[in-house]
Amino acid sequence: MELAALVENIPFETLLLYLSALIIPLLFSVYNLTTSSGPKYIKKEWDRYPILERRVVSEGERPVIFLTVGARTRDLPTGSHVKLRIPNPSDPSRPIIKSYTPTRFDGSSCELMIRIYPSGAMTPSLYKLKVGDTLEMMGPTGLHRYLGSGTFTHGKKTYDNIKRIGMLAGGTGVTPMIQVINKIIEVEGDDTEVCLCCFNTTTEETLLEDELKEAMSKSGGKVEVKFFASKTGKGTTEKLSMRSMSGPGIIKLLGIKEGEEDSSIVLMCGPDGFVKHVRKELKEDGSMKNIMIW
Repeated sequence: MELAALVENIPFETLLLYLSALIIPLLFSVYNLTTSSGPKYIKKEWDRYPILERRVVSEGERPVIFLTVGARTRDLPTGSHVKLRIPNPSDPSRPIIKSYTPTRFDGSSCELMIRIYPSGAMTPSLYKLKVGDTLEMMGPTGLHRYLGSGTFTHGKKTYDNIKRIGMLAGGTGVTPMIQVINKIIEVEGDDTEVCLCCFNTTTEETLLEDELKEAMSKSGGKVEVKFFASKTGKGTTEKLSMRSMSGPGIIKLLGIKEGEEDSSIVLMCGPDGFVKHVRKELKEDGSMKNIMIW
């Protein structure tokens, strides 16, 4: 008997029962695959994500911690941020929100480097988080993007044909720089040259020195990293304060030669005073037109 004739002889109610028995388990299987396998994807709406790992990498008055958050971060653009949100004890209607640039992200986690300020609005609460706690987060946010092969965008503005990147990082401002450096190293054919200058108050406050030196060694000569401290200098860290530097001195430090300004860009990220000083000096000098501030 042909299949069509067989189906035709089955009462409709019985056929519907058979189909339901087949389809409903299939739907549950699809649901389980999409909802229960691994962490949730980060999205542009607030949601809670678990803390998978917590590391203290620097002690003292302003300790630095790494928080690894369980969040899928597929297609997180290079240079983008995530936002964190915590309750505001003094005004529950106005939560405290701050942006952070991940130091690392992959298919199942997002790593954040956070300097703890004792009188800060958010960081003391982040310092108290333990593995297994959850954190409110959303993303990606921000306008800065590195598209690869010497092309940056900031909103609707595009900087392209960039051959040399001069990076100025104050303290934890090194995090977006690491993202860009990793992108350049990982993408075959990206020959953009980088000079990263990391500024801290003391040698002991230097962040991610080992990781940056490793990136430099893996770059095939494309990446140069320099470490500076305003109060003390030892080892590979030189004693130098950004506040003592003029525009021409900053450009020279970054290895940008005369005539290379149009094919170079300066990226900066750090405390407000650090960024304000660099902006003022570069504006007075007038030779650098391509400048991006994280």
